[in-house]
Amino acid sequence: MHSFRENLRIAWRNLMTNKTRSILTLLGMVIGVAAVISIVSLGEGLKLMFSGEVGKLGSDFIQIVPKSIMREGGGGDFEGRVDNFSLADVDALKRNSTLLKGIVPGMRTTGMVKRGEKTYIALIEGGGPEFIGIASIELASGSNITESDVRARGRVAIIGDNVKEKLFADIENPLGQTIKVREENFTVIGVMETKGGGFGGGGPTEDDFVIVPLTTMQSRILGSDEVLYMLARVKDIDKMDEAREEIRHILRQRRHLTDPTQEDFDMLTADDMMELGSNIVNMMIMVFGVIAAFSLLIGGIGVLSIMLVTVTERTSEIGLRMAIGAAPRTVLGQFLMEAMLLTAVGGIVGLLFGWLGAIGLGVLIGSLIGGDWTPAVPLHIVVITMLFSALFGVVFGIIPAYLASRKDPVESLRYE
Repeated sequence: MHSFRENLRIAWRNLMTNKTRSILTLLGMVIGVAAVISIVSLGEGLKLMFSGEVGKLGSDFIQIVPKSIMREGGGGDFEGRVDNFSLADVDALKRNSTLLKGIVPGMRTTGMVKRGEKTYIALIEGGGPEFIGIASIELASGSNITESDVRARGRVAIIGDNVKEKLFADIENPLGQTIKVREENFTVIGVMETKGGGFGGGGPTEDDFVIVPLTTMQSRILGSDEVLYMLARVKDIDKMDEAREEIRHILRQRRHLTDPTQEDFDMLTADDMMELGSNIVNMMIMVFGVIAAFSLLIGGIGVLSIMLVTVTERTSEIGLRMAIGAAPRTVLGQFLMEAMLLTAVGGIVGLLFGWLGAIGLGVLIGSLIGGDWTPAVPLHIVVITMLFSALFGVVFGIIPAYLASRKDPVESLRYE
């Protein structure tokens, strides 16, 4: 222990003797560690944000979407198509399901929404009276779409907060006002609660929605009686798997599917969406992490170069210490300690700068997307990063330390 403390004291004194060189040597390690920590922190923050957004939907939902399938065409070519649902599919699930407490059809597209000279590119959603409840949407003011609106293909709309702020910044209450959706006049009957955030840290939320009756969407906006997706809620979350199998069985019968590999629909739950989001984020962390690791490697090579120069400059000192009795392993330990101290200090400083950088970027990104992106660094990542920093000191310091310990004392004393 005494030898370790003595080596540490000598290493620190030698590094402080040439502060400028030590600081410049540290920069490579600082930049590499800071890059790794920033990337991991932002990635973990994105996972938390995505988890929060999925959590707002609840864990009892199942989204049923059509699957893009490949059909063989003429001449051996393949063409992609999507088999959308119909209202008959929705009715079949309502009649035959015993595990669902509600299911609504949905239709979505993007379109220009106008009020006078003001415009906004919004997500236009088609739904009915039950859509808001099942989709966990809350109204800040106004009223919901009614069955009468659906039957009459009424031109009424519920708007999100972003749409309200963009089109109605000059008036306090947009209820009863007229907007144009795809050049069709609609009367605003409701305004949704502010949602904020967005899937994936920047995707659209209900703030960007304009909800109109599904029948109006089909007849006046899209000219199609198809349904793009269905959103269901299960009665018992513990029977989620059974509910999925029940839906699968009903839709297979509806679509006359006997081969499971030919299923033309998919089902997504909160767990599925979380897994998908985590996989995407992990892939991003891996790609950018490799780039950051190269920065760390360059920093380690910088330590190696400086330590080789240091050994050459201190040849006379090495010879004197060996001449008065210092063993080769003592010299090796002292130079190895210097390299490890350099990389360890670089790791600590890089950890601090990486965390501060991630917080700053998180605040900036959060302000741009209107969400709460809070960076988070798992403890095991901090420990691994610090261990790698110390390991880099061993890996890139062992060669200079070994060369120093193998020097001949007599020849070293003659070195100028």
